[in-house]
Amino acid sequence: MKLAVVAFLLFLFLSCHQSAYSGEKKLFTSIISFGDSYADIGNLARWEDPVLESVNLRNPPYGETFFGHPSGRTTNGRIALDFIADALGLPFVPPVVAKGQNFSTGVNFAVAGATALNLTYLQGQNITLEIPINSSLNDQLRWFEKMKPSLCSNKTPGSSDCFGESLFVIGQFGGNDYLNILINSNMTLEQARPYVPEIVNTISNAVERLIHHGAKYIVVADIIPVGCLPITLAMRPSSNAADYDRYGCLESFNAVLSRHQNALLRRRVEALRERYPHAKIAFAEHYRPVVAFLQDPDRFGFNSSTTLVSCCGGGGPYNQNWDAPCGKPGATACAAPSKAIYWDDVHLTESAYSYIAQGWLHGPYADPPILHLVN
Repeated sequence: MKLAVVAFLLFLFLSCHQSAYSGEKKLFTSIISFGDSYADIGNLARWEDPVLESVNLRNPPYGETFFGHPSGRTTNGRIALDFIADALGLPFVPPVVAKGQNFSTGVNFAVAGATALNLTYLQGQNITLEIPINSSLNDQLRWFEKMKPSLCSNKTPGSSDCFGESLFVIGQFGGNDYLNILINSNMTLEQARPYVPEIVNTISNAVERLIHHGAKYIVVADIIPVGCLPITLAMRPSSNAADYDRYGCLESFNAVLSRHQNALLRRRVEALRERYPHAKIAFAEHYRPVVAFLQDPDRFGFNSSTTLVSCCGGGGPYNQNWDAPCGKPGATACAAPSKAIYWDDVHLTESAYSYIAQGWLHGPYADPPILHLVN
């Protein structure tokens, strides 16, 4: 059975390469992405600020599986964006803060720790941010707008279709807002609830902003199940067994935050499709694939006894230790990351990202799948 699953996934991967860029013309000539640590490929690691001197992801064992060294990604290897770029016949998308880079095939504005809502606004709400820098979704959009002339410089003079062959990806936003509220500020779930529609409005406004700048193909990602993260489970445990679902996740966190946001965001994407019929907008999912991993870990090659346990950490029931996080002394990585869903207390492993990427490219975890956006 496992061999059949592996063979099927290999078929998907190979067919992705063939269908995406066989022939003379690629589906997309560039990828322009925004997001948080689920999409960051090196911006935070290169960020020059004294407050970031001890960023964990700059240290081993981050990057050990694929790159052999820390790459700036918050995982052991590649993230979903890397698999998508590869499948589209494009190089890995370079981080915007990288010096001397050629951005002709894309640029990545995502920053680990980025929030949907602005830093000054959150601080004005007495919310403590783990990474207090200006890297929110609006900040990333401003960087894009400032960079737009150079991104369009190699296009036909006078052309209004600068981004007609670019794939825009708005990775998940909201997770850091909630973790800053719940973990760093020790607020309640009810105090976090009112921020859900604000976050959805921010993401929706970002999509419109990109469309006005000429974006034609846009992927909008939903949010992971916050109640299934090792950090949430370790830092906000409950003594009531009824608070946990059948997978061991904190049900109320998923219902009040993740599923609520995802439902609102999906409806907003549908409204944007009606308002801008010339734009092709895909709704891509993190939530459903993660639940699928938990529901049937054997199908994906994950260890069924450690589905909610971080591969890399410093001990505890979920291998989440605030005093010894991954990348710091006292933390170690598991022997087989490919069998783990979670790499550290917040982020997924390369294996998990690869399955998500294939679901975005081919379905069923994107509506429509990325490879069907251009029709």
